[in-house]
Amino acid sequence: MKLKPRLLALALACTPLPALSTPPDPAGTTTDADLFELSLEQLMDVVVTSVSKRSQPLSSTAAAVHVISAEDIRRSGAANLPEALRLAPGVHVARFSNNRWSVSIRGFGGRYANKLLVLQDGRSLYSPVYSGVFWEFNDIPLELVERIEVVRGPGASIWGANAVNGVINIITRNAAEARGTQLSASAGTTLRGSLFASHGVALSEGTHLEVHAKSQYVEPSSTTEAGPARDFWRTRQAGFRLDGKSGADTFRLQGSARDSVAGDHFMQRTPDIDAPARNYNSVSELAYLLGRWEHDAGDGTLHSLQAYAEKSRLDILVGSERRSTFDIEYQQEQRLGERVDFVWGGGWRHTRDEILGDTEGRYVRIDNTRDQADLFSLFAQGEFALVPERWALILGARADLRDDAKVAFQPNARVLFTPDRMHSLWASVARGVRTASRAEQSVSGTLPAAPLPYPIPMPRLGTATDFVTQLDGNPGFGHEYLDALDLGWRAAWSPALSTEVAAYHYRYDDLRHARPSGSPQPIFARPPYLAQPVQLATTEQARVSGVEFSAHWRPTDAWDLAASLALNHMGHSSVDRRSEFSEGTPERIFTLRTGYAISPALQWDAWLRHSSALYTYSFQAGRKIDPHWTLDMRLGWKASRDLEISIVGQNLLDRRHLEAISEPLPSILTEIERGVYLRADWRL
Repeated sequence: MKLKPRLLALALACTPLPALSTPPDPAGTTTDADLFELSLEQLMDVVVTSVSKRSQPLSSTAAAVHVISAEDIRRSGAANLPEALRLAPGVHVARFSNNRWSVSIRGFGGRYANKLLVLQDGRSLYSPVYSGVFWEFNDIPLELVERIEVVRGPGASIWGANAVNGVINIITRNAAEARGTQLSASAGTTLRGSLFASHGVALSEGTHLEVHAKSQYVEPSSTTEAGPARDFWRTRQAGFRLDGKSGADTFRLQGSARDSVAGDHFMQRTPDIDAPARNYNSVSELAYLLGRWEHDAGDGTLHSLQAYAEKSRLDILVGSERRSTFDIEYQQEQRLGERVDFVWGGGWRHTRDEILGDTEGRYVRIDNTRDQADLFSLFAQGEFALVPERWALILGARADLRDDAKVAFQPNARVLFTPDRMHSLWASVARGVRTASRAEQSVSGTLPAAPLPYPIPMPRLGTATDFVTQLDGNPGFGHEYLDALDLGWRAAWSPALSTEVAAYHYRYDDLRHARPSGSPQPIFARPPYLAQPVQLATTEQARVSGVEFSAHWRPTDAWDLAASLALNHMGHSSVDRRSEFSEGTPERIFTLRTGYAISPALQWDAWLRHSSALYTYSFQAGRKIDPHWTLDMRLGWKASRDLEISIVGQNLLDRRHLEAISEPLPSILTEIERGVYLRADWRL
């Protein structure tokens, strides 16, 4: 892209339009929109729960945490959860296609990124098949989201294994906040159609019920050759939430059922499958029920008990999975004297699954098709006010015990210094653990072929022109470990300006690595394929360092600006070549957002993003993805007290661009296209 369009985009994102006044809340009550009205000093006191599993002001957290509000999501024009996560500094989101994403924090991105724990109201969304998240099968309606808390850095001492590089906690709204009827409809070029409906009622003075449903369809995009792709995406879901309060007790019961279909074009050429590509649909069905009870004992002690049951089905080209999960956790918060806040708890998770290979048996082999696992956990954390309102020390640890007798011990120590109400500095050291997935222990198969740089003659056998990796799972696959150092400084310089700086240095040990099994030399599988048998092991090391800057400035009551820059560098790998852990994340991510109230009824927003180049690698050499800029804009019109109409343009700087390449199971390359959609929101 030439420099001139970049400068034009920057000017559009930074220059406000003439304003009349800030639009008032027509209902005259406090809503999510009021976050736009708060001063930055008040925003420092926004309550978060994901850092220590208890409510505390943002200014009192010794971690790099960012809160994405419902108002932020609405004004961004994001159409799905991964797009909304781009609002948090330091979060890298890349689209492989119109139905698949890579979401990572501080490195280790890719289709199967596995060092980020994602939760919805405390329910884990990660798949035990690969320890990551299938985003296309977890389409949480953004209309239900109250806020998203994004913690950058390890949260394993509280949340447990797999919260290695960060925690994303999606918190949905209380049923009491959804009274009446809400309808939201969208239609456009890529987002062909989306319809959300909810209705909330008061069953009694302290008990409220909400029911909701959503359906959407996303059009397929184009390939890199400008041909038709097959990445359509359809989702349907329905659910409910019941919230109540009686005296010192509060309770919540919620549930949902959904199904998703995502199309793909799989590049499958192997010695056993001599075909260039194959169309297929990934199908997922999931239903869950979650209950939570809290009791305030009145003496500074708060008890809580949460449990959920979940059942899911997943069918993809290379196999299928059936899984049942039951999880229960008890937690107690206590105030010990005037200087100690203490939280502890324990839990048990039981899973039962059946994983099968494809019906033809040509893609993968499953060594253990049926399995059940139990995970027991115990955690405790104390916050000690060494000097009240100045120095605080936080010490905590969690132990996760699997039924295979492998213990993951994850300690954490933090220091918080608040010289005044407007500044806070913190430092932390922590250990995070990622446990083995089912695929790493039980699944074997042949990865798709890649052409050799030049033909290799094989005496008496022929000529090899393609290279394949024959990958074997490892029943003894162990834990991956992170030792982390984090530093941060959060400041509100005035009611109009706040900044945050976070720096980190991470040391990873026993990372997953594919090493040759048997002879280190490739073997001639069958003309024209040269094959290398490898087995997964935990033998690699890596070092990651980075710094993140973010700033929020409100020049006037009607004009709002937010910017962030994340710099990340990985090095000192234990293997002298590119590996799957040295690629997949850009070294620079920049975002700039601005919003302006043109009139009491008209709101304009712009969102400029930049990602530096990145490389792909998955057991074989990959390719470079060029740096790119993107610009989204939204114009919202409050037509009446109950109706808002908005138009959103996405990826406006070019017709199409490549953001990511799916590995290790490659699809035909698809490009992200310019799009526009119209949205209407009714609240009755």
